[in-house]
Amino acid sequence: MKFLSKRRGLALLAFTLASFYAAADWKAPREALDQRLVQGEFRIHYTLTGENAFPFDVSPPQRAQQAAVQLNSLVAQIDQASHFYSELGLTSPLGSARYRDVRSIDVHIIKLEGKKGSTGDAAIVYRYQYFDGSSPALTIALSNQWRPPNLTPNHEVFHAYQYAYTFFKNAWYLEGMAHSMEKAFKGGEVQTEVLPRDVGQLKQVLARSYGADLFWNRLMYLCDGACSGSTPATAWKGDAYTPRSQFCGGGLVRSTLEQYQMIDKEAAQARGIAPNDWPEEEQRSEQNNPFLLRGLRRAIESQCPVRSNPELENFHGLLEGY
Repeated sequence: MKFLSKRRGLALLAFTLASFYAAADWKAPREALDQRLVQGEFRIHYTLTGENAFPFDVSPPQRAQQAAVQLNSLVAQIDQASHFYSELGLTSPLGSARYRDVRSIDVHIIKLEGKKGSTGDAAIVYRYQYFDGSSPALTIALSNQWRPPNLTPNHEVFHAYQYAYTFFKNAWYLEGMAHSMEKAFKGGEVQTEVLPRDVGQLKQVLARSYGADLFWNRLMYLCDGACSGSTPATAWKGDAYTPRSQFCGGGLVRSTLEQYQMIDKEAAQARGIAPNDWPEEEQRSEQNNPFLLRGLRRAIESQCPVRSNPELENFHGLLEGY
């Protein structure tokens, strides 16, 4: 039995070391990127050669020219998103208490399998092979298959804003709200659906990811008097609308994030989690939903004409159970 215990111990050690090196290795291709474009707090890292380069089937000089065009579009989208979120009154990620020691948001253009982009919430120190200095950075990974006008960069930048406010990462909130925010840059018609009328319908929303944008679109429209009032700045069709002059629901977005910033501390205390060090599985746990809904109810109370809109009033009443 002692031999078996020792063998198991060695196996566990080998597994732990393998996991450690695998985890460390994910940084290697990023740290090997040999081109950098700095735009304010964003540092865009890319390469013109190898599997992480933009897949341009042209000669090297033309590849550099096409990459420059691509990067100009990327910078323009990042700037547009950052300015818009700032105009909504949102605190920028590097201006938040959570990321007070972070110096940059590093964008890595690399080959990604099965996704267009991702954003990390941890502050990471990268030791780039071709650039001096190292300091904590937030990370956005962007597929080298990205092409404008696709809004993945805009979407990922908003995730960085969300992380600055709260540890909650439940998909109906994280991805649903981020997807909903894309409408500010798309133009055209915005699809919505009637707010949940009972617990069963609410649970369906909580089980969604990107598709929860229909819920957020509706709520943001109904809560913005300039969009849904007696002289709305929108063309309303009942299940969709077209903004004529402005984005609908900025006040609700800001208030919801501010409420989540406060209520995640209540959740951490109630669930025995270190308030500034949430394990990843806890950030996505269904146990967060009562707190998320409670925070949303408070945001609705501060931003929305609940008593003058039957749909809002019914939904607010539904949330009073949380």
